[in-house]
Amino acid sequence: MPSDRVRKLLAEAAELPTEERADLVNELARTLPDSYEVDDLDIDYDELDRRMEQISQGEAVLVPWDEVRKQLHSNK
Repeated sequence: MPSDRVRKLLAEAAELPTEERADLVNELARTLPDSYEVDDLDIDYDELDRRMEQISQGEAVLVPWDEVRKQLHSNK
């Protein structure tokens, strides 16, 4: 469970455009110690790269966060 501080940062980050959020993910990952196992992050960088390429090429269907949030909350 994320701390209040992390939740606040995530809320701010969620308002960034997609490419800036991806940049933030990459920059945060770079701040981790070398001894931190990628498996601990559960990040599939190949998949992330593939999806970012789809976004860059205009091949991805992007859904605004507000719409996704509404869909998630309507399923409860």
